[in-house]
Amino acid sequence: MEMRAIVADAPGGPDVLELRRIPAPEPGPGQVRIRVAYAALNPLDTHARAARIDWNAPAFPMIPGYEYSGLVEEVGEGVDAGWVGKRVVSEAEWGGCAEVAVATADRLVTIPDAFDWQLGTVFHTCAYSAWHVLHTAGGIHTADDVLLHSAAGPLGIMMTQIAKEAGARVFGLCAARKMEFARAFGADGLIDDAGDWVEEVLRLTGGRGADLIVDGVAGPEAAKNYAAAAPLGQVIYMGAVAGQPPPVDVSRQLYAKSIAVRGFVVYTAMTKTGGTEKPRIHEALASGRWKIPITRVFSLAETAEAHRAFESRELYGKTLIEVGGEL
Repeated sequence: MEMRAIVADAPGGPDVLELRRIPAPEPGPGQVRIRVAYAALNPLDTHARAARIDWNAPAFPMIPGYEYSGLVEEVGEGVDAGWVGKRVVSEAEWGGCAEVAVATADRLVTIPDAFDWQLGTVFHTCAYSAWHVLHTAGGIHTADDVLLHSAAGPLGIMMTQIAKEAGARVFGLCAARKMEFARAFGADGLIDDAGDWVEEVLRLTGGRGADLIVDGVAGPEAAKNYAAAAPLGQVIYMGAVAGQPPPVDVSRQLYAKSIAVRGFVVYTAMTKTGGTEKPRIHEALASGRWKIPITRVFSLAETAEAHRAFESRELYGKTLIEVGGEL
């Protein structure tokens, strides 16, 4: 059986992504075969394509699609046949930008019945990551001042809503052209990330700085976070769209204000709670109290264009790639 898939033979820019017909994979022991509905555009897709990551990096030739939904149509050896016919989301394994993918059964998450395919594609990474970085890692408190990088992105939007519900005051960094979009999700203030945002954060917080800063951008100017943090504040890195942050100088950057700096991966945080938070998250999404805005849906043939638009910072909200669509 053949399938359509996006393939990159070697690292490079978006132009290395080609739509081809290739043999469909078969599930091995412990795996299932999934008829893919949608793939979410994850920053790791672009980093893997360009060979900018080492952690969990795929070998070339590679099929992007780190986060995708679909229908289980076959199980491999040792896997419960009850998986067949279930709507699932797969994460942390590549291959979603293809009509058929194989995934490890133990890593699958069942999509709640109340979610449609598009919400079912994005809820796990987006909503769970936002909730855990604020509550499990950040220990957010009522009346905290929170600063969020990429406030017009899907995680920034989710974190804004969750932090506001927790009673925090939220300030977001984003491009000026994206502020109108981001403003609808409840931030108390939006700051142009191209300007002197540290000075503006200090002004808005009466000179104290932010109690909690969540940064998925990082890059060479990441040290500005320490100047923008309040005494006893913390900075949490959960990505590096602009590249890895420079090494932290503990003596010069942290001691004076007793700042804490940490990294974050959602899977580690989830082991601490045992999933007790999931019903609350699902209810908030199903009821529409929390929204994950899906603003662009590209076709599978447009995957390279989706990567280009992401890296040009043209996108906001969440972006999907339609593979099989509404299965």
